[in-house]
Amino acid sequence: MAISPPSDIVMDVARAAEPADVEAARAALARRTGGTTGSFSADQAASIDAGSVLSRAAADKAEATNPARKFQRFEAMVLQTFIQNMMPKDTEGVYGKGLAGDMWKSQLSEQVADIMAKHGGIGIARSMLADHYLDGKRTVPVGPVGGGPLKTEIDQQTRLSTSMVEELERKAARSMTGDDATIKTDIKI
Repeated sequence: MAISPPSDIVMDVARAAEPADVEAARAALARRTGGTTGSFSADQAASIDAGSVLSRAAADKAEATNPARKFQRFEAMVLQTFIQNMMPKDTEGVYGKGLAGDMWKSQLSEQVADIMAKHGGIGIARSMLADHYLDGKRTVPVGPVGGGPLKTEIDQQTRLSTSMVEELERKAARSMTGDDATIKTDIKI
């Protein structure tokens, strides 16, 4: 069963409204936009100011400074996959048949996943953020580091930790055999 909406629902509602209500709605919209009024046009190039549109690259650049938002988007993507797989398969009466029905189901699962992720999700973003720690006000990843002075410091700490573990292993081996001459090294830490 398909839905056949009238040609333009919005214009039909506007025509049916009282003229005073239409003017009140226009005034409220003008207040929300800061008092600027613009004409509506079917040509998007004529109605959109190129400077006011936030491009995808600019949005990604702004989001790069907020790692929590990136992890939240990742969690939403994972949740969307979960939700799509949990949705019933035999829903042609609700969403429609074929590609259109699949698109509706996909959009529904995307919106549900976005809302779930914004409200905490299942903890994927939170656990990924836990892999970072704050050094003052700077967020530092716990994982591998590409290079530079931070890499040198982490390598030195790793070598020190490894040598301490090896020393403990040697002491344990000596205590089990009772022989101090079993393992002798000239390593200085």
